[in-house]
Amino acid sequence: LITGANSAAGGALFGVTPASVVNNPALTAWQQRSVLDVAATALVSSNGDDKDYTDGSMGSAWEIGLMIPSRWCVSTLLFQGIWSEFIDMPVGDSINFTAGVSKDITDQVSVGITADFGYLFGEAGSDWSLGANLGAYYNFGDWKFMKDIRFGASLMNLGKTYTDSKVAKGVDQVEDPLSNAKVDAWPGIATLKTGVAATFLSTDIMKLGLSLDASYPAFQDFVLDAGVQIQLWDFLKISSSWEYDVLEASRKAENFMPSVGVSFRFNFNSKKSEFMKNHGWEESEITVSGAWKQLYKNVNAISGGAVMELGLADTKAPEIKLWGEK
Repeated sequence: LITGANSAAGGALFGVTPASVVNNPALTAWQQRSVLDVAATALVSSNGDDKDYTDGSMGSAWEIGLMIPSRWCVSTLLFQGIWSEFIDMPVGDSINFTAGVSKDITDQVSVGITADFGYLFGEAGSDWSLGANLGAYYNFGDWKFMKDIRFGASLMNLGKTYTDSKVAKGVDQVEDPLSNAKVDAWPGIATLKTGVAATFLSTDIMKLGLSLDASYPAFQDFVLDAGVQIQLWDFLKISSSWEYDVLEASRKAENFMPSVGVSFRFNFNSKKSEFMKNHGWEESEITVSGAWKQLYKNVNAISGGAVMELGLADTKAPEIKLWGEK
């Protein structure tokens, strides 16, 4: 997600993976190929006091996602885990499973829905979450110098979120304005997220896109996300995003450092595999990526992953012949 500078509108330059459903369940409706997504993130704390209260100064997160298109819809499965109990990010250990479907209604409009279940454990206590997420997407097209103008909207976390979790052991001993004996419900219940994106420059060598998102977690906060992506020669993509959170800024926990991500796409030939050949996957595409983001003053996220799109995209329109034509 950091690498793609993703948004409810599908990113500054449209591109989706199974993880995109966490921003908007409708984004995957246009996928033609089966997609496998594997990624991992290291959460590194530079707070020297961490060793006095927790088992270490590092956390981690990972995900495995699968997207399967069919004649009627596109199905998505997403399995995620996070281990984070150090002082500056005491969200505990949890595993989360998401399943959803999306459908294109017209050539420009799609809708989607996902359901998710999560279980929290470890020093942060134990809790569970269960909810649904709704999304819609609209491709406006071109207008003047802007190309591929897209709008997205989603209503997330409709159900029970994590509401009864204690913060990591020892956090209440630290003099920190964000530290409490209990953590508020998270993610924010009934979070509305809207986004718009467009391509502002397109040549044979380079594309430049921008995105802007606004979200309202539990309608008690306002978060603004801006993203930019540059694609070079159709295989190299550079991404960056910036976030402003009103609640974090009011508690002097804001961080204005932008994220940086790079991805590289190449073709993968598997003609020697009978299984891949029988499914029409002799030639596939793999995108490998890496990203960095300073989440908070003392917490840095370093991510890496790979996305495999099985088979080649069908970009050629069908040829139709009428009776008597040769």
